[in-house]
Amino acid sequence: MTDTSTTNRKPLLAAILAAALGTILSAVQAGDLVIPVELPEPNFLGLGVGAYPDYFGSSDYKVGAAPIGRLSLGGSRFVRLMANEVRLNLLDHPNWQLGPVGLWRFGREDVENPVVDRVHHIDDSIDLGLFGGYNWQDPQEFRRMAGVSTWAIGDVSGVYNGWTAGLNAYATQPVAKMLTLAGGAAFTYGSTNYMDEYFGVTTADSLASGLPIYVPGSGVRDVRGWAVAMLHLSPKWHLGAGLMYSRLVGDAADSPIVSQEGSKNQWVYGVGALFAW
Repeated sequence: MTDTSTTNRKPLLAAILAAALGTILSAVQAGDLVIPVELPEPNFLGLGVGAYPDYFGSSDYKVGAAPIGRLSLGGSRFVRLMANEVRLNLLDHPNWQLGPVGLWRFGREDVENPVVDRVHHIDDSIDLGLFGGYNWQDPQEFRRMAGVSTWAIGDVSGVYNGWTAGLNAYATQPVAKMLTLAGGAAFTYGSTNYMDEYFGVTTADSLASGLPIYVPGSGVRDVRGWAVAMLHLSPKWHLGAGLMYSRLVGDAADSPIVSQEGSKNQWVYGVGALFAW
């Protein structure tokens, strides 16, 4: 990274850490597998390209692209787009964040697996809710950061009439002037209606596909970890490469669309580029 003042570099680096992570890893069809690194970024625009499961629990993969951007609203307040998720931070505080979140949750239609494709199709849905978090930054090394955040969102479009919630933690560490590494872990909990819609097999589904009838309950859907390497070409241009591993657990993992026709192990990976100002 070229030499600039700490004041200029600090928000620019924060932008790439938040934006590229989300861009690389948020296009997944599961909808809410966005890596929610919450940092005080400035304005930016970016694009990422990655591979992700055909449906959550699939062993087949797709390749897609996702945009990302952020607009400062003054102070620490901002509105941010991460592919299919929008967040609005209402707190003007250097550490705490709180505000509404909206998600366009992708459905399940025309999947590659011919058996799962005969299970009921799911339309895209609109989910709304709240997010909040706390972020810490080393005053001596602005690229060394850590934080935790949580979120809860529910379907307002009448597709599955349920909700999901989750918790995540992350940390970043500079390893060279132009290179920063980041990693974290998270989990998502799904309500009964959510789990039944996305992992259940109805009587009609069973007759059409040959899979056994399955009625899941509420519980933890998955646990996941991720790692990203960020290359800072300049204070404005940044590149990133990332990998996420998600393990389906509980009733989600036991669903026939996962245990018989898919995989409990889910991978998302890709590359991204971002311009910040």
